[in-house]
Amino acid sequence: CVVRWKSSLTNPQAPKHNSGSTPTSVAPHPFRLLVVMLSAVLGFSSSQRVKDIPLVSFAADASKSLTHTWTALNDPVMGGKSHSTVSVSDGVLKFIGTCAIVPSLGAPGFITAQTGRGYGPGTLGNETFVDVSSCKGLTIVAKDYTKGSYKGYRVSFGNGHAPGGFHAYGFKANLDPTAGSFGAVSIPFTNFTDNWNGATGKATHSCEEKPEYCPDHSTLTNMKTISIWGEGVEGDVHLEVKSIAGYGCAAATVEAA
Repeated sequence: CVVRWKSSLTNPQAPKHNSGSTPTSVAPHPFRLLVVMLSAVLGFSSSQRVKDIPLVSFAADASKSLTHTWTALNDPVMGGKSHSTVSVSDGVLKFIGTCAIVPSLGAPGFITAQTGRGYGPGTLGNETFVDVSSCKGLTIVAKDYTKGSYKGYRVSFGNGHAPGGFHAYGFKANLDPTAGSFGAVSIPFTNFTDNWNGATGKATHSCEEKPEYCPDHSTLTNMKTISIWGEGVEGDVHLEVKSIAGYGCAAATVEAA
């Protein structure tokens, strides 16, 4: 990338000199020199910015690329007793239910608000998502109505599948939403892993421990599926979500005039 400046290295507004006078040179502005030098070293223009990229919105007037069909998918598919309802109204996703003990396991099961997921392990629907491969992670704007008492919220995306993870598909991370009011929570992609326990939802190996379990570029280009979970912790769940976005994203480079 090249940074172009309209001004020259001499001051265009300096008074003209008579033929008998000695011209006075004007040094280039130090800030401009610094920008040019940094641009050459780092490879970006002065107008490049870090920004957020909207990924999911529940607003009534949201772009079609940000809206998806959301449904509940709960542990009764594996003999559990958990239940939930998922709806979109008033500009938010409403995820309400109870994560209960699975009798055959003697441990809490799961409930999810999901989009793009099929009804069998690893199966996908037809959802397409905005490219967030240039971003550092996800920001979720949500409100926890349990006043912080429920500790089993998680979020997952994509269809990553670590060896041996029978029912564990997707890159998953813990979600700690704000209680009592809507707030933004940012989760780095390095917090997500596809090596997690299918019974508890807890990470077996993190992305930071082993990079092979980190979200891959292809998945971040189009996640295809996203799920919000109440998992591995018995209790009532009530979460409302306004939006999901990529944060720390590299904006398109625009050459300065």
